[in-house]
Amino acid sequence: MPDDVIAIATLLGDLGFTAAASQRAVRVQLHAAGLTNPSKKNIQRAKRDAVEEIVRSRIARSCGSPPCDRVLATSGREVIEVDPSFCEVCRGSEGERALMEMADALVAAGRPRLLVIGGSPGSRTHIRDALRGRPIHLELLEGDRATGEKRARELSASADVIVIWGGTILDHKVSQPFADLGEFSAKRITIAQRGAASLARGVIEHLRRTR
Repeated sequence: MPDDVIAIATLLGDLGFTAAASQRAVRVQLHAAGLTNPSKKNIQRAKRDAVEEIVRSRIARSCGSPPCDRVLATSGREVIEVDPSFCEVCRGSEGERALMEMADALVAAGRPRLLVIGGSPGSRTHIRDALRGRPIHLELLEGDRATGEKRARELSASADVIVIWGGTILDHKVSQPFADLGEFSAKRITIAQRGAASLARGVIEHLRRTR
């Protein structure tokens, strides 16, 4: 094969489209753009930028998980499955997929207000970034700054699910005012494991138990 030519299947694989069905779907878009035709197996390397532009503008790349598909369904582009690391939503991260599933579960349960006490600065940023634009309300409290009983009661009253995130940066003086509020025990859980995936799975399981 000449150096200035590349197999279309190889090029699409480089962009995350490895499944045969995904490659066929992308080729439909490339044909519509006049970059190739159904009979061709190869394409000029000089057209790579044009192919990538078609992918960016017309195709929403999803790992195939329902939460990621739902996020991308509103993009106005055709949703096509790719290898997970190319997914525009979760980028192959188990934690981000779990957070998407958690957000869906909160909305489906009619309990979209989530209060999390504890977690590192990085984990709170990760959660905020992953769930930005989702129809839920997040309140993420630093685990080394006490709020006091009055504020703990106000926050607990307004939340649908309360998470005391143990095993993270969380001082006893911060968590205890929340733990002492017995009237909110039905919507309060303690999660001992670190990581966004553990947090998300804990919330999902709580919603299943209490629905």
